Amino acid sequence: MRNWIIGAAAVLALAVPGVAAAQTGYVGAVVSNTEFDAGDDFDAYGVEGAVAFAGSGSIVFEVDAALSDSDDTDTGYGLVGHVYSRNDSRLIGGFVGVAGSDDSETWTVGVEAAKYYTNWTLAGAVAYGNNDDFGSDGWGANAEARYFINDNFRLNGNIGWATIDYDGFGEDDAFSYGLGGEYQFASLPVSVAAGWSHVEFDEVDTEADTLSLAVRYNWGGTLRDRDRNGASQANVLGSLGSAFGL
Repeated sequence: MRNWIIGAAAVLALAVPGVAAAQTGYVGAVVSNTEFDAGDDFDAYGVEGAVAFAGSGSIVFEVDAALSDSDDTDTGYGLVGHVYSRNDSRLIGGFVGVAGSDDSETWTVGVEAAKYYTNWTLAGAVAYGNNDDFGSDGWGANAEARYFINDNFRLNGNIGWATIDYDGFGEDDAFSYGLGGEYQFASLPVSVAAGWSHVEFDEVDTEADTLSLAVRYNWGGTLRDRDRNGASQANVLGSLGSAFGL
């Protein structure tokens, strides 16, 4: 099962032409550094991709995929499918995803929504996550604001919360927040994205900060086009995804 998920993620991340050509999407390379408050840290690198294609009427299907590796951790993977209805003023839908590594696998299901303004997008998601390997499950919510300085320059911030029940060890609350941005060059369909995210757990008294940098090849228009018409939901859980293993 794990090998099938990794293979599917790699194929979907590289599936640029064809069915998604009329929409917006991207493939890219990512590097990141995560530092824990205890002093430990590790670097990671990987690939990512997202495609969206229209169904009937206003229904849109989207698939996001990622694969990452590190000298200090197992290979990690993620695959999320979205189905939503979208028009010029809003998005409403749901998603299901799986993420993990050699020893752990987390499934997540949730609902998502977005409201569009001229230069702003306000988005949010509520999700349930389950990890049978660790005997844990929980609920969480995330809210995100995206501000477009122009069609190809976006800034974003998010804040989230989750409560997680660990079988035999009680419950814990996780808080998360982050900032980021992305800029696409006018002369070629390449963008650079940078982000910082923070997640902290109350009972286990652990905090972690992640810095990331991505270079993406985009198709189908500007960053605002992607947000309003294409593959816009890859970061719907923001830094809260760290609590669920996404």
